[in-house]
Amino acid sequence: MGSGRGGSSVCVFHWLYCCLAVILMVYTHRASAVTCSTVLKSVTNFTIFPTDTLQCTETPFPYDSTDKFAYWALKDNTTGFVSMVLAAPLVTSEWAGFGFSGPGQMAGSTAVVTTLGVTGEPVVQQYFLKDQDLNQVFKDDTRLTLTQAIEAFYNATSKTVYVGFQVNFATSKAIPNYLLYAQGPASGDGSTISYHRAQSMDKLSNSQFPIGVVGQSEASKLDKQVKAHGALQVFGWGVLLPIGAMVARYAREYDPAWFYIHITFQITGFIFIIAGVATGVNLAKSFSTPGLTGHKGLGIFLFTLAILQVLAVVLRPKKDANIRKYWNWYHWWVGRLALFLAVINIFVGLNLGKEEKRLKVSYIVLLAFELVAFAILETIYWLRWNRDPGTGNRWNRSSTERSFQMADNY
Repeated sequence: MGSGRGGSSVCVFHWLYCCLAVILMVYTHRASAVTCSTVLKSVTNFTIFPTDTLQCTETPFPYDSTDKFAYWALKDNTTGFVSMVLAAPLVTSEWAGFGFSGPGQMAGSTAVVTTLGVTGEPVVQQYFLKDQDLNQVFKDDTRLTLTQAIEAFYNATSKTVYVGFQVNFATSKAIPNYLLYAQGPASGDGSTISYHRAQSMDKLSNSQFPIGVVGQSEASKLDKQVKAHGALQVFGWGVLLPIGAMVARYAREYDPAWFYIHITFQITGFIFIIAGVATGVNLAKSFSTPGLTGHKGLGIFLFTLAILQVLAVVLRPKKDANIRKYWNWYHWWVGRLALFLAVINIFVGLNLGKEEKRLKVSYIVLLAFELVAFAILETIYWLRWNRDPGTGNRWNRSSTERSFQMADNY
């Protein structure tokens, strides 16, 4: 009896021990479901780009061989934008970070850090690691040029967070020569992160992501809008309006044809400008890049000048009005100012879209041709005026005033 009771006690003890071990394993083990075999569509619902063609890479952590980071990435061969999905193990009171570094060090890198908020939803923030000291780690969302806001999904069953974003590294401050992975403790609400307790690093082969076709994503739609905006503004401000202005100055001997040609070019150019402004307004809602504010502000100012020029033609005073000469001065100089500032703003816009090299080269060639044509026509203009300043009404200073007066009859 006694021995039987002793044996029963030992069996009960072992049973309780096994149950306790299982419970501890369940509650203390971080699920290591991060793997390249995961089908992203089955665990996420990203809307900023398709995920089917993205290529995956896994990175184990040194402190726990079962924990892994995995990321899917692809550089679109049309837009140059890189679509990325980061998958990392994450539990409450921890953070998971994915960074980009030029020299392969934490210092100077740009990181995308994810924590779990009080509601259990993932909270994604960008940081700049100026130095390894925590006091030199700053929140900074200007170092990555994102096409859309970052999306994140958390799988509570596998304790895995999935973070997706699309970045234009051509205009970003972050340099992706090396990819950094790290984990560490965070405050309960995820608002404060502490020094990492584990990290790993990968070097990109030839500093390049795999290249392919991402698909009809928001980035490709955005790229088409950027090209449309640039082409419309270049054709309006850079082609039609300058030609119309040269017709008004150098072709007045062909009266009244010069006036109608001038008006046709300017109105057509204004229509192209309106279309370009419309695409620009739409772009500004979904695109963020350093220097965009200045380009947008100057664009609004130029559009205002274009409207004023149109109104000036509609409301021009009669040819015998005393203020007609002041109207002429206003119309000439505001037009010249607008064309000059337009050249500056076109270059600013082309520099913002660094991948648009073909359009930039084309505009430089066009501008050079226009400047040469202007120099030749202006030289002829003044040579003819100096040769015979007192006769005729076509190639002397007074002809400008008379030509505008004759335009009132049409």
